[in-house]
Amino acid sequence: RGSYCVIGIDLSRTQDLTSAVCVIERDGELYVFARMWLPSESIEEASIRDNLPYKIYVQKGFLYPSGDQIIDYNDCFNWFRELVEKYKIYPLKIGYDRYSSQYLVQQMKQYGFHMDDVFQGWNLSPIIRDVEGLLRENVINIGDNDLLKVHLLDSALKNNNEQRRVQLVKLNQYSHIDGTAALLDAYTMRSKYWNEIGGQITNNRG
Repeated sequence: RGSYCVIGIDLSRTQDLTSAVCVIERDGELYVFARMWLPSESIEEASIRDNLPYKIYVQKGFLYPSGDQIIDYNDCFNWFRELVEKYKIYPLKIGYDRYSSQYLVQQMKQYGFHMDDVFQGWNLSPIIRDVEGLLRENVINIGDNDLLKVHLLDSALKNNNEQRRVQLVKLNQYSHIDGTAALLDAYTMRSKYWNEIGGQITNNRG
């Protein structure tokens, strides 16, 4: 409660999961809170397809049913509102993939959120390397979120050795990396706007 944060969102319509990742820094550690959504009528089928216990993830609060066959983005918007109105957690910047629903983006802007689009390509090489290093050093704390852990483990890097750049890709065609993409969107906001919001998002109590 009472913290400032950055958020990343990676949206889908049907098969993939819609993911939102909130990153809160406290005492030099980055705490990651993720919420994901799937259409309610897809959960059973997705459990078989992905060989993952989505119903258990729903029980644990990592995954939320949304809409019947298509994600209802109002559910995403309401979570962001809840962060502010219920938990007094204030997102300073929200990064979204540029293929996102413009309806949700406009809805968020009207509420007062500061939105910025992120292109998920080779350009994110420095961000990917930073996040990779922080994960190795255990600076990023994802708690017991097994679903986000699956997305991180499903993530692979495509290398461009000539230009020394990397790009986020799926480990295989059945993998889901929406949570990883949302984390990168959030970290992009942290990096891009550090001079503007760095003093606030460190949440130093001193």
